[in-house]
Amino acid sequence: MKGLLLIVVCIFLGEILSAQSSVRLNIVLNHVQNLTINPTQREVILTYNNLQNYKEGVEVTQKAHITVFSTGAYEVKVKLANEGYINLASKSNGVILPNIKVRANPEQSAADLLLYTGNLNTRGETIISSDKPAFDTVFDVIYQGPGNEEFVKYAEQNKTVTFTNDVLYSIETR
Repeated sequence: MKGLLLIVVCIFLGEILSAQSSVRLNIVLNHVQNLTINPTQREVILTYNNLQNYKEGVEVTQKAHITVFSTGAYEVKVKLANEGYINLASKSNGVILPNIKVRANPEQSAADLLLYTGNLNTRGETIISSDKPAFDTVFDVIYQGPGNEEFVKYAEQNKTVTFTNDVLYSIETR
């Protein structure tokens, strides 16, 4: 009986000496999206040097051009900042040129991506779409100038002519 009483007293004293308190831990996960352009590739140049370029078009691939991070489904869109291009020689702006095409390819294969070829315009077109998150997924981007001699009428005799416009990329929730 004394042993039982001693056990009960020990349990009671143990309860008194060990008090408990609690804290609620909340973890808040916000949706995050980020698109980064490779800082060493802030300028893309499509150059028409010869008859073959004017007939077949030209293409430039920018390796590791954009990096995408998204905690959920997303789309990457591309568009022109201005409807018309600026002729750097004459400083005239608003020159409407034939469509330049843009497409992206992931550096690592990814089965859950939908890839499209977009025409550069001011409305914006989707070039990448995914139902899954992306964690620093890197894409090469291909810029393609048209052939079929579409640019011949913009060339000037005995001069190099450069037209410029800004290309804007955006990442949006899908």
